[in-house]
Amino acid sequence: MKKTVSFTEKEKGYEKVIIYGAGRYGELALRGLQAMEIEPYAFADQSNAEQEYFGIQVITPAELVNFPEAAVLIASYNYFDEMLSFLISIGHEKIYDILALIRLDYDESLLSEYAIDEKHNWRKYEGVVEHAGKEGIVITHLELVLTECCTLRCRDCANLMQYYKHPEKLDTEKIINDFNRFLRSIDLLLELRLLGGEPFLCIDIDKIISEFSNNEKIKRITIYTNSTIIPAENVLNSLKNKKVSIHLSDYGKVSCKLDKLREILTEKGIDHYVHRYEKWHDLGRLEKRKYNVDQIKTIFKNCLMAKCYTFYRGKLYLCPRAAHGEGLGVYKSPYTQYIDFTEDIDIETAKEKLHSLLESTEYIEACNYCNGSSSRSKEIDAGVQMEKRK
Repeated sequence: MKKTVSFTEKEKGYEKVIIYGAGRYGELALRGLQAMEIEPYAFADQSNAEQEYFGIQVITPAELVNFPEAAVLIASYNYFDEMLSFLISIGHEKIYDILALIRLDYDESLLSEYAIDEKHNWRKYEGVVEHAGKEGIVITHLELVLTECCTLRCRDCANLMQYYKHPEKLDTEKIINDFNRFLRSIDLLLELRLLGGEPFLCIDIDKIISEFSNNEKIKRITIYTNSTIIPAENVLNSLKNKKVSIHLSDYGKVSCKLDKLREILTEKGIDHYVHRYEKWHDLGRLEKRKYNVDQIKTIFKNCLMAKCYTFYRGKLYLCPRAAHGEGLGVYKSPYTQYIDFTEDIDIETAKEKLHSLLESTEYIEACNYCNGSSSRSKEIDAGVQMEKRK
């Protein structure tokens, strides 16, 4: 497949520049272009079509065929390959990635909090660009659940931790064995995200980091912590790995160990980043809606979490609410909406199931218990705490 080149100052001569993707990366592309004194002609985005994004018109991707001379910038992380394939299929030749735009130095106060997060973590997008068009099964990112236990009880946790009455710490050896079965069935995982609950409550997390940092199929490991725990020395030592980065969530006062943890990570030369969360998308309570088929397909199609693949208790799900809604016993996902790696599975069979799950799914049972997460979702205060369990 054709590779992209980064849009830079050298490409300023285009009469029209169109940003393909009206989301966080679209925002980054826009601010980068504006820093170069370029105003894009339009955004292209299926879910936001016929609206405006930052005051700029949004056209459908199908309409891109009408602009063969325009420079089209792919502003997406999860759908980079699909967008590139589509542009090639309609004969477009002036295709660019936005890596150089993301890395431009400009006033970050212009950006939303999540766009700032992506700007600071530009290597994620770089990985997608570098491996675009790679044959086989390439996963951009996947969340591996290490524990259901958490030091916080956030009322609106998207991963549904607040609903666990008796959260369990999961068996480390089983996590490793099950996940290795999954890894044998794919070709590349650009980012492995270690989560809980609170991942530093997993006392053997150093064993998991050691195991998977040595796997050549995994390019990056990010640990998402709520900044309430100082890891033990053996865990801190395991974090001194060029593949590993720590995402420090800042929820204000409840992230009580943030300053100390940041100080320790800095002293030890451990890569980390602080995200000050102000708002979350309101995904709603875990209760069944009354969506019709068209509504539920639209929710899945537009959802920012529809490719937030989650590996939980040996099974691969398409999103964390699918995993934990089933884990909580609220619903049972059809067998076509997850893949079970708790027992040995033939690699070719696993690959076929993965292709079907990742490419052919139109919606999942979890969508009927969710508001969906899109650029138009209602925003709510992040990290609001419920009363502690007695």
